[in-house]
Amino acid sequence: MGAQGESAALVEAMGQPGFYPHRPDRVETVETHISWVFLAGPLAYKVKKPVVFEFLDYGTLERRRSLCHEEVRLNRRLAPSIYRGVRALVRDQRGWALAKGAYAPGAGEYAVEMRRFDERATLAAQLASGEATGERMRELGRRLADFHRRAEPAPAPGAWPEHLARSLDENLEALLAVGGGVVESTQLAAAERFVSAFLVARRDELADRAARGCVRDCHGDLRAEHVLFGRDGVEVFDCVEFSPALREIDVATDLAFLVMDLAGAGREDLGLELTGSYRQVGGDPGNDALLHFFAMYRAWVRAKVACLRAAELESADPRRAAALSEARVLAALARRLAWRARCPLALVVCGGAASGKSHLSRHLAEAGGAVHLSSDVVRKALLGLEPSERAPEAAYSEEMNRRTYAELGRLARRHLDSGRPVLVDATSRYRRDRDDFVAALGEAEVAFVECLAPAAVRARRAADREGDPARESDAGVELAQRQLAEFEPLDEAPASAHLPLRTDRPVEQVADDVEALMDARLSQRSAKPSR
Repeated sequence: MGAQGESAALVEAMGQPGFYPHRPDRVETVETHISWVFLAGPLAYKVKKPVVFEFLDYGTLERRRSLCHEEVRLNRRLAPSIYRGVRALVRDQRGWALAKGAYAPGAGEYAVEMRRFDERATLAAQLASGEATGERMRELGRRLADFHRRAEPAPAPGAWPEHLARSLDENLEALLAVGGGVVESTQLAAAERFVSAFLVARRDELADRAARGCVRDCHGDLRAEHVLFGRDGVEVFDCVEFSPALREIDVATDLAFLVMDLAGAGREDLGLELTGSYRQVGGDPGNDALLHFFAMYRAWVRAKVACLRAAELESADPRRAAALSEARVLAALARRLAWRARCPLALVVCGGAASGKSHLSRHLAEAGGAVHLSSDVVRKALLGLEPSERAPEAAYSEEMNRRTYAELGRLARRHLDSGRPVLVDATSRYRRDRDDFVAALGEAEVAFVECLAPAAVRARRAADREGDPARESDAGVELAQRQLAEFEPLDEAPASAHLPLRTDRPVEQVADDVEALMDARLSQRSAKPSR
């Protein structure tokens, strides 16, 4: 019988309740591209497939035996109650059988024996059901900080920054090859531009963290589905056992997997609880920008894996459509996380009425998960008006302008302090208003995107929105023309913080130019190491 036949016979045997001494009522078989898992009553048995991939080698029996023992050893660090040990699988004339221990004459395969747990107790399931709580995230943060503190330092931590850069490049190149029709090449080019800028800005910080011992033998696959809130407290299972290179990483990269999962589930509040608790007990994940950079990296890796999974399936297979959909969602998440990694930065999208600033700022805020602050909305709120109510002429006096822009600055500062990127949609045509905004903003960085459009385009836009009862702006055609003439040049802003843009083209193109400005600014400064 060939290797494939041996595997088929083993899978068939382990799928029978009578195979196991404890005689479960039934056995469920779960197959992945690298293993089979047999759920047999209160126990589970994981058998590694005899496969070899670029990132993994299970090609020989000795290799699989060794990695079974390594899986148990490594996972007992964070999940001691789950991993019971290794069991040899032997074959004779009657077929396959489960040996009593890890060593048996003539063993033909090996399995990791685990305690079975309730899937509903995983973080992934609790996020889906709405049961995840801040208290559990704080418990998890403390557990992970202790784990990372005790983990063995990587043998060559100084190589980590270069390894990270190579991994990022290789991942994006792989996505370009397999993500056609799912992840657009323009998205990947923008991601590559941002990654390059961030690594330039943070090179010294990454090297400093490696020198301080932040690169350790971590978990390597810290996903929400691998976190269990069970009878023995919080445990984390299924770490990467087959590649030390995937585990010997900056602790922030390890933690960032959960930051990504929580952001993807729309629970960034829980991410703050997790990271806050991790820091409180002495964990060192760097600042929020660094964490979000690593979370973005994780999102792109997951997008690649989803594309590879889709490529293995037939076009009519519903699992293929699900994998492609997952890749698109992860690509969008990666973009939002990149915006977080650019913080703190307030971006003012300005220009006269009907210049396209509101359309652009809303698009950017949605794509980047940023707070959208509108001067029209803030002005009316100061007067006790709803956004769609028309404001009196007195609402646009010099005094009211100054109050509005100072309030915009204070609101932007508050959101930046909480780690959120901010898009400010404001005409900003007078220098005094811009000065009031910047003064209230404090020390946070600010950049101005000046929206420009031909007079005919502006007139058409202003006329079109006059008939919209839900509009927030009170500006009509006449005011749009007057504001164009009144706009005072942004001479006070340095060239690197001022981007004039034509908006009479697809908003996606304009948005890409804005992100390019942000990345250029990022690469021009070096961040101080965060401690």
